[in-house]
Amino acid sequence: MSFVHLHTRTQYSMLDGAVAPKALIKASAKMGFKALAVTDTCNLYCGVQLYKETKSQDMNGILGSEIWMWPQGLSSLTPQTPDGGWHLVFLVENDAGYRNLSSLITSAIFDGMHYRPRIDYSLLEKHKEGLIVLTSGLNGPIGSPLRHGQPELARENIERLGNIFDVDHLYLELQNYGLPFQSEMNDLSRSFAKELGLKTVVTNDCRYLQPQDAVTLDVLNCIARGENIDDPNRVMPLTDQQYLKSEEEMRLIFPDDQEAIDRTGEIADRCHFAYNTSTYWFPATDPPDPNPQLPEGIRMNNKEYRADTQANWEYFYRAYPPPKSFNMPDPEKEDIPPAIAEAGNLCGYFEWYCDQGLKIRLRRIPEERHAEYYKRLSYEIDIIEHMGFPAYMLIVAEFINWSKDNAIPVGPGRGSAAGSLVAYAMFITDIDPLRYGLLFERFLNPERVSMPDIDVDFCQDRREEAIQHVREKYGEELVSQIITYGKLQTKAAVKDIARTLGINFLMSNDIAKLIPEEKNINIPIARQDPTIAALTNVNPLVNRVFSLAQRVEGMTRQTGIHAAGVVIADRPLVYHAPLYRDGPEGGPVVQYDMKSAEGIGLIKFDFLGLKTLDQIRDALHMIERNTGDSIDISAIDLDDEAVYAMLTAGDSQGVFQVESDGMQTLLKRLKPSNIDEVIALIALYRPGPLSSGMVDTYIRVKHEKQDPDYLHPLLEDLLKSTYGTIVYQEQVMQIAQILASYSLGEADLLRRAMGKKNVEEMDRQKVRFRDGAEKNGIDSKKAEEIFDLMAFFAGYGFNKSHSAAYGMIAYQTAWLKAHHRAEYMAALMSIDSNNTDKLIAYINDCKKGNIEILFPDVNYSFGYFDVTADNRRQIRYGLSAIKGAGSAAIQSIIDAREKKEEKRFTSFMDFLESINYRIVNKKVLENLIKCGALDWTELPRRTMMQALPNAILEAQRVQRDIESGQTSLFSMFSDPDEVPQYTIPDNGEWGTAPKMVQEKSALGFCLTGNPLDAYRDVEDKLGYSLAWEAEEAAANTSVILLGNIASCRLMTNKRGAEMAILTLQCRDRTIDAMFFGEQFQNAKRNLFSKTAIALYGTVEKRKPSQDDDFEKTTIKGDRIVELAEIREIQSKKIFIHLKE
Repeated sequence: MSFVHLHTRTQYSMLDGAVAPKALIKASAKMGFKALAVTDTCNLYCGVQLYKETKSQDMNGILGSEIWMWPQGLSSLTPQTPDGGWHLVFLVENDAGYRNLSSLITSAIFDGMHYRPRIDYSLLEKHKEGLIVLTSGLNGPIGSPLRHGQPELARENIERLGNIFDVDHLYLELQNYGLPFQSEMNDLSRSFAKELGLKTVVTNDCRYLQPQDAVTLDVLNCIARGENIDDPNRVMPLTDQQYLKSEEEMRLIFPDDQEAIDRTGEIADRCHFAYNTSTYWFPATDPPDPNPQLPEGIRMNNKEYRADTQANWEYFYRAYPPPKSFNMPDPEKEDIPPAIAEAGNLCGYFEWYCDQGLKIRLRRIPEERHAEYYKRLSYEIDIIEHMGFPAYMLIVAEFINWSKDNAIPVGPGRGSAAGSLVAYAMFITDIDPLRYGLLFERFLNPERVSMPDIDVDFCQDRREEAIQHVREKYGEELVSQIITYGKLQTKAAVKDIARTLGINFLMSNDIAKLIPEEKNINIPIARQDPTIAALTNVNPLVNRVFSLAQRVEGMTRQTGIHAAGVVIADRPLVYHAPLYRDGPEGGPVVQYDMKSAEGIGLIKFDFLGLKTLDQIRDALHMIERNTGDSIDISAIDLDDEAVYAMLTAGDSQGVFQVESDGMQTLLKRLKPSNIDEVIALIALYRPGPLSSGMVDTYIRVKHEKQDPDYLHPLLEDLLKSTYGTIVYQEQVMQIAQILASYSLGEADLLRRAMGKKNVEEMDRQKVRFRDGAEKNGIDSKKAEEIFDLMAFFAGYGFNKSHSAAYGMIAYQTAWLKAHHRAEYMAALMSIDSNNTDKLIAYINDCKKGNIEILFPDVNYSFGYFDVTADNRRQIRYGLSAIKGAGSAAIQSIIDAREKKEEKRFTSFMDFLESINYRIVNKKVLENLIKCGALDWTELPRRTMMQALPNAILEAQRVQRDIESGQTSLFSMFSDPDEVPQYTIPDNGEWGTAPKMVQEKSALGFCLTGNPLDAYRDVEDKLGYSLAWEAEEAAANTSVILLGNIASCRLMTNKRGAEMAILTLQCRDRTIDAMFFGEQFQNAKRNLFSKTAIALYGTVEKRKPSQDDDFEKTTIKGDRIVELAEIREIQSKKIFIHLKE
């Protein structure tokens, strides 16, 4: 077999290819193809996948791309230039070709974006080496001019390309899949080949696997173009022949071009690029070497170092300066100290850095334990150096400590890195691994060499500063974020298909809401849902939505940027990979996803944003401003009784990781009394442990209602702190070490095997464990019994390093709430000001804590929620939480206020005359009135609302007069009180209920009170549930929920059957309910009620997938009754006389 498909597109051509690379490769291998090229549009997104997958199939994967040309030159493009040009197909022949294709793709995206990425002849000339060029099809240099009646221009294009590429690197494509002009294009290509001494090659521009998949491509194209599938005037597909044809089919289609078919195989044989998957591309860490001659006999860590120790020392000291906490000279401002003799190379400096940091850490550790710490440090350093990762640790330490030194909050740790004493000594983490029994091997396993992976939490609003620092330090060309691919997941596919069928946004949203909240959900599974099944059976349009959605589900739709991943390379990144840009102002993004980027040796660092760090920082700032106390949150007392009293009472609303209703219940049951139990709590509150009985056992043993089972006397010390329960993955490793003499590196491999449930490896490990235990005098039967228990718990065990780090943050936030409740809650509400549910929960919590929430006030409020300095039991509502009030409008109001003589507005009209109407619009003003931010004027809200239109006109007139200098008219009045004032007509105030409705529209809820408050008498007689209680209830539980309808959507199928999806605002939070059939009719008259209602229904649970944390609750509605109606019924006394 000699034919090879050299021109194909996959789903990574973004809605212009309808096949996944893996499926394309698998089908190609099955058909017997020896090679396959993928030529997606201006990208190599699936390049690494192509390389690995074809290699596994014993095929040659050829990297390629199709890129648009602008023959007139990129410099000629202007915003007014119309779309046009043509494209070429590029195939990578060798390493040089890969570098050049990466450069062409990158240049097209960064320098040639005009409708689409483009290149020109000058770029081709510069980056031609190692590339084979095909002339594409009807949008190529021959096909495009031909379609526009310019065959002479086609010849000119080919001649010009022939001046750049020789005969062995330029091929004229022949295509025939049933489109107009293809026959003429092929004839012209053959003619040019003969006249100009070039060669032809046959391709099929494959975009799917089978003819029936053409429909899928058409649907994807409609999504891309925003077209209605049923629009008779849209661009219709003209062929179903762009599928993966066999060699036999291609030879039948081109009987007179057999050489052109054979030539595809010859080209494939010349393409032999392979990624380097065995090298890590660290940023340069070696100092410049002025004298490459090394003196003999000077060695350190088995590595020679340069004679100029001082110069090397100064290089490392400047490149990776110690943090301010080391109290060492600042290299930017002070002289660098003399060299430490042993620190003249990378490893030596790394060791010095660790040693200096540990000395500082040991100040809090009893001296008798110092030797233990130094022994652990030496062990870790040896492994890190043996694996070749000192540079990695120094790079991470540098950007973390730079951030800390610049007041950017950084988390105490995350993931397995918290188990490293080196990380603790370098101030990468703030968790003492020896104090908490954390294992280094969980971070770096000497038995399994792999890149370390340190995830770092930064505060959200300054995370970008840390990334920018890295860009500036290493150079923009060496630093990049990582691409992600947004796929048409189930709900997204349904919404996109609904749009292409002309269904409006609200209805498409309602259809998508019906899909169960499961991570592994797909269209076939969703269609089995009773509600969806019923709907698709009666509504042909909805049925069509799901049918078409099933075709496109899982296809790649768009690109994005990885939330955390940043790559730092040894040289300009374009050497390693093409770059992408997310938008015209976006920075460089590596075109390979995280797994692929790491697979070719690029070093990834994770910069994560954690809003809890913003909350802690903001709370600390408020505390210092109000009290003068500067608190070091990392040095607080971990045995604070007030903290544990608050937690054991379940008072954990807003406390990191432990604020959910279920966690509050667990806190009250478990009653943590020390930091270790808080850490365990983080690990235990997951579906696996909760359902396995582990949590119940832990609690019973803790409260001495059950004796602990330590499995074996040798394990008592290990399991005592967790009351005989195996809570952590590290405990599994330590059991293997204690009982069966595993090294911790071996034990980590055992843990991995147990976690993955690898049966073959588990059987092997079981023998190893039993034999090791027998050598330690443990009965083989008992050893096997313990091994099976370990395997059971390993499936539920949690990473203790991560739990310790996040348990520490949980404790810090609990400490803040226990001792500075108002400041902490204000910080929470500021960060979550756009989340109505959370605001309601936090405000309710404040009320329980006797903290008053003051109305927003344009004279006192800022954008954020603030604690009043003179009364630390009051929180002033933040303007940013008012609907429609953007940051620009808020700042404009504050700026206007600051310009006032007393820093206060004096009246309603003074306020309106002071603001900038180019920034503060009428809607903002209306919401300020509705929510009470202008109540200080002592004008009724209703009066202000009705006066607002005319008052704005008057205020703007005054502003114009002032601007034009026309203020002398009033200079005749010596007394300001005599100046005529604009009169606001008194239209009275709204009643309580309408006032609450208006307030809710501005804030999302009622700050005045809850509409339910007027019905306390009704509540007391109803056995109602709060929303959280309904969510915690078992499936099919009957519930009565009280609240106000926040929103309601109606859906009607073609047969006239109606349904409704509504959101009910209860006292504590919102919850969704659905009404169908007879129940819909029962509830219909009250679905849009503006008053408080009782919703009767049953709890429904969406079964989660294996990876889901908890079930999703909705209410299957039965009926809705207004509370006023229930009150009326309750007020009537009904006497029933029964005959004896």
